[in-house]
Amino acid sequence: MMGQNEIDNKLLLYLLDEADDTGRKEVEVWLEENEHNRAYFREFQRVHLELRWGVYAREVQPDFNSFRRKLKKRLGMRIWYSVAAVLVLALSVGGALLWHTGEQPVQVALEQTIQPGKPQAVLVLSSGEKVEMGEIARQLEEQDGTSVRVSEAGSVSYQSTQEKEGTEKDLGKMMNRLLVPRGGEFNLTLSDGTRVWLNAETELLYPVRFNGKQRVVYLKGEAYFDVAKNEEIPFIVQVEDVSVKVYGTEFNVNTYEGVETVLVTGAVGMKQGGKEVLLKPNQKGIFDKSKDGIRVEDVDVLPYVAWKDGDFIFRNESLGSIMDKLSRWYGLEVFYQNGELCDVHLSGNLKRYKDVQELFRSFEKISDARFNVKGNTVFISKL
Repeated sequence: MMGQNEIDNKLLLYLLDEADDTGRKEVEVWLEENEHNRAYFREFQRVHLELRWGVYAREVQPDFNSFRRKLKKRLGMRIWYSVAAVLVLALSVGGALLWHTGEQPVQVALEQTIQPGKPQAVLVLSSGEKVEMGEIARQLEEQDGTSVRVSEAGSVSYQSTQEKEGTEKDLGKMMNRLLVPRGGEFNLTLSDGTRVWLNAETELLYPVRFNGKQRVVYLKGEAYFDVAKNEEIPFIVQVEDVSVKVYGTEFNVNTYEGVETVLVTGAVGMKQGGKEVLLKPNQKGIFDKSKDGIRVEDVDVLPYVAWKDGDFIFRNESLGSIMDKLSRWYGLEVFYQNGELCDVHLSGNLKRYKDVQELFRSFEKISDARFNVKGNTVFISKL
């Protein structure tokens, strides 16, 4: 059994993409052992991210020693010394634009606080009944007797009970649909134990109970999957004519523009037009109808999956893409002074339940973009 220091060192190498095949496999096996390990890994990711890419205006101070003391206190000495070199590199290269001396940020013109989204969804049962769900606990029952539990924390789960009359084939055809609107999020535990986090403007169609040789769900929007392992019955996420096939892993699928799959752990295959492309951890598969085939890229997964843990992470991302994501969550209408502003690339992070204007102020400090906010409408101009 690995000691805590050894675990932390291996996790750090894994996140930095410096682990060899043996080290990577050890981490993935460790992650599969239990939920406690996976929860520790997610927290380790967040701490590691804050070290490399802390861009909150209140945290990135002109006094480096002050900033370093905060990080040492938060992380503990053993992790700090392991990543100190990474921090220096990030601040001197990737974070150079964020390191300022006493300049005050240009103030955003504000008229009111922009409210973030909240847990909300509509559940369409197999009978066609629509159930509005939010932060209120409730107990439902499907036609086959399956218990459908909705928690006040914004989640729904399925638990099979004694079956009502009907053949296994008929019961397997019973489908539910979960619709998450603009400004909403929800999470779901399927009947096989698979956990799914649904982002704003997302729709998931799935069986009340899985039967047969495959577990198939249908997605529009964005969702993060933590698939219950079953080597005999693969799990498939279907997005129009693209399928993502897995046996037990964690990954993110985004269909807002094309189909994008980012793999966190395990292995998945993206299949389209009879051709399948395999992804490894820290890789992104992209299918765009305007281009041929599926493209694979090596990526840092954190900016793609942080949303499910309550964070926005933007790393050298276009302002157009950033505002699209913020608009879905905060319900914003965005207007640009000219199209060139959409292509400005910025880095930053923000808690999803924080005031988005914090991020706007940070962006004004590191770029020529200016944000004028009126209600839920944002006008973006150039200095």
